[in-house]
Amino acid sequence: MLFSRQQRVDDDTLKGYLFGQLPPEETERLDELSVVDDEFAARLDTVESDLVDSYVRGKLSGDTLEKFQNIYLSSSKRRERVAFAESLASFEDRQALDRPAPAKPANSPWLGLFAFPRLALAGGLAMLLAISLLLVENLHLRDHISQAAADRAALQQRERDLQAQLNAEHASNAKAASELDQVKKSLAQQEDNSAAARFASRLPSLPVSVTSFVLAPQMRGGPQVPNLVLPSGTSRADFRLDLETNDFPHYRVTFKSLKADTSLWHSSNLAAVTRDQNSALSVSIPAKLLTQGMYQLEVTGIPPAGEPEFVSSYVFKIVTQ
Repeated sequence: MLFSRQQRVDDDTLKGYLFGQLPPEETERLDELSVVDDEFAARLDTVESDLVDSYVRGKLSGDTLEKFQNIYLSSSKRRERVAFAESLASFEDRQALDRPAPAKPANSPWLGLFAFPRLALAGGLAMLLAISLLLVENLHLRDHISQAAADRAALQQRERDLQAQLNAEHASNAKAASELDQVKKSLAQQEDNSAAARFASRLPSLPVSVTSFVLAPQMRGGPQVPNLVLPSGTSRADFRLDLETNDFPHYRVTFKSLKADTSLWHSSNLAAVTRDQNSALSVSIPAKLLTQGMYQLEVTGIPPAGEPEFVSSYVFKIVTQ
């Protein structure tokens, strides 16, 4: 993994990252690690959980408490995480207060027989209430904090499937080879886009209104996260998102900032366009949303009936000129 081959990041640095106080270059490096490295993502989540637990337990003070209140809590998603931790802590405190003191020995053995069913019933009701509260709160929290892990797992599985097909059939599987070839073409197109943008930056100042990019689904072990150059004066960025398969009548695209950990924009229902057996989606995003940093386009399939399903993810870095 990337994280295991680099110098270990200490807890103070991870807290600085959560508080948004690291230099831009270091912030972008940790943004990328949180997407492509499972070990780093797990350790970052542990440090963040400890920090949130210390806050709700009143163990933070001084500069750390001020940073937590003024910076960490500025994100609505993080406030939800803190609210869940507060609910859990409050429940644990109530359980500790309500726990009955050890019963004194009774003179009559029959007294214990009549008291036991009532105590068992009260304990069972308290346990049922606790389980119900935890289930409701956990379902609400899981929708917000598990998406990144699901994306990474889907990309890893897709990579393993393609590699297994090629190894088992000695590269004779035409479909797998065609998909890999399409990925290479998409990467080449991205390089052409970057080269064209660099060339345009050396020309006399001309108004640029629209910049176009082509992205392929992200695969673990594949190329590095692509850098997309956004020339000065751009008012709109057009993205063509290549699809591995076209299995849904409609799709929805969500544009996310990895640094702010929030959604910035989402499309209406879109239909894929297929040419020469290759399917793709086209979306346009206002350039004012694309400041320098790490972003993600997430594609969700909309079936005729039932719940939407995750399809693919496209992680990239915007470089402004």
